[in-house]
Amino acid sequence: MHFPQLARDVIDVIYPGRCAACSADCDGHAFLCHSCSAGLDHLASQPACERCAAPVVSNGAPCPWCRDRGIYPFKKIVRLGRFGDPLRPLIHAMKYHRRWPLAKLLAERMAQEKRIADLLQNTDALLPVPLHWVRHITRGYNQSDLLATALAKRFDLKIIRPVRRIRRTPSQTGISSRTVREENVRGAFAVKKKTDGVAGKRIVVIDDVMTTAATLHAVARLLVPMHPAGISALVVALTDPKNQDFQAI
Repeated sequence: MHFPQLARDVIDVIYPGRCAACSADCDGHAFLCHSCSAGLDHLASQPACERCAAPVVSNGAPCPWCRDRGIYPFKKIVRLGRFGDPLRPLIHAMKYHRRWPLAKLLAERMAQEKRIADLLQNTDALLPVPLHWVRHITRGYNQSDLLATALAKRFDLKIIRPVRRIRRTPSQTGISSRTVREENVRGAFAVKKKTDGVAGKRIVVIDDVMTTAATLHAVARLLVPMHPAGISALVVALTDPKNQDFQAI
């Protein structure tokens, strides 16, 4: 895996000779050991529905989850992999343990996937899902913003922020019900006064993990009246709300 020298220097300082996912010994210039690197490659290679990102038998096969209808209002939802090891510990470390440099490394790994590169090469702007200001201050950063910033630089894209989070909602982690998740984020976002950069543009909403798409939908539906040319979503990982690893519909 090849990463920019700056990212290598940062990871050498933060994780010298240790795998960022399992803490095993690894090359000082790598952020994953050979085993975790192979595991991440495996997750990224698994076939996924182009409309909803759920697992399918083979690329292009009918999707039993969304039945090829997708999730309104998204044209596409693309992810790096399912929320299994080593993505799970990497995302937890990035999100909850202040290991923010992992966002840049995950973004670079995402950029290596053809389906992700194809999406971003046909995109005008990225919109990171905003955090409530209290949570942003407490955490010190917005992981979705860090991912979007790295991807925007990689693909020479603009970042837009026409939506803000106005309600501090309980964490969606542990909530499996789609209805409860949707209710949890109802009214959580609002449109800013200035919404430049949306009309006529192909927008991709960026987040770290998608479970039922309730958060993504809450953001995207506010963009529809602004008349974008299209709305898609890109996430690092997809998790099964039933906690059955997508073994049952």
